Amino acid sequence: MWTTSRSRLTALARRSPSIRSYSKKSSAIRPSQQPSTEQDDGDFRPPWVYSASHILTYTLIPTAIVYCIFLADWGDREHVFSPVRRWVMKTKESFFSLSPGEASLVEESQQPITEVPAVTTDRPSS
Repeated sequence: MWTTSRSRLTALARRSPSIRSYSKKSSAIRPSQQPSTEQDDGDFRPPWVYSASHILTYTLIPTAIVYCIFLADWGDREHVFSPVRRWVMKTKESFFSLSPGEASLVEESQQPITEVPAVTTDRPSS
């Protein structure tokens, strides 16, 4: 890659009017060339796309992880998620089952009904 000194470049620019130097910005702004208040960075997407993308990222990835750990069918063989699944099954069973003391309380409260009330089928005559 070749380099030229600044003085040589300016000398060339003076001799040849077709060579322009864009290194200096002109401070004078013409009225027809007012700077635009809207910066166009070349992105055509509306701003809500970025918010939706962040929300989906933070919801879909954990959902996929939970599905793979607890719901996906990995077969009957032992796999990396087996200990976690066993722990969850024990926790669910302990949550939804009764302890022996609670089971005895339920049995005591549900005494068998020995007397059946009589059902009458007498209809008033018309």
